[in-house]
Amino acid sequence: MADAEAKVDISRVLNNTFGVISRNPVVFLGLSALIVGIPNALLQLVQGDPAAIAGAFASPAVIISSFIGFFVLIFFSVVLQATLIVATVKDLGGEEINLGDCVKMALSKFLPLIGLGILMSLGIMGGLILLVVPGIILMLMWMVSTPVLMTENLGVVDSMKRSSQLTSGSKLLLFLVMIIYVVIAAVIGGIGGALSLFSATGAAIVALLVNTITGALQGAGIASIYVDLRTAKEGTDTGTLAEVFS
Repeated sequence: MADAEAKVDISRVLNNTFGVISRNPVVFLGLSALIVGIPNALLQLVQGDPAAIAGAFASPAVIISSFIGFFVLIFFSVVLQATLIVATVKDLGGEEINLGDCVKMALSKFLPLIGLGILMSLGIMGGLILLVVPGIILMLMWMVSTPVLMTENLGVVDSMKRSSQLTSGSKLLLFLVMIIYVVIAAVIGGIGGALSLFSATGAAIVALLVNTITGALQGAGIASIYVDLRTAKEGTDTGTLAEVFS
């Protein structure tokens, strides 16, 4: 039954998040490793080599290619999150995941996703610079803006407003969920941290693991929160949500 005052269920969100990833490890971990894990690991290797850094600053061509690479990484990161959001909604709705279709859906809304990312970043950074707390509140308020944009066919601003409505009353619980994800990433980094003390290769491996798992958790976690809020507050069936991408 729908209940406008219902709150997110942390245990259900965590179960759905890890359940989706465990059922589709190739899609979630493989795609995350390819798009964010490996590039960040290579960047870690370069940063650990002073000669490579000096060479980069001495070569205009390398500087230009670095800037291009930075924007390419942003592009793929946006596509990754949107793709994993589509995949999560499909999985929770009982539908089979087709990676090509998920990527296609993500690319179809790439420009709105970029606009959404810019507006959210500006607002959150502004809040953090002012008093910190407003920035955190805005982050929680807009947490499900991306899955809203992907599934409800709304514009950038309307997606942010809709996210604010869905997260109303659940901000403290969402903050706890966010802390749990951060702790998980920190534990993974801590376990592999000893490797980074001995070699640049070890540091790159740690970066690969942390960024791969964090990327997968972010996409699946945000989508799971969105699905849980829609189900609790509006009684929306997960199968109905998944039909949007059929």
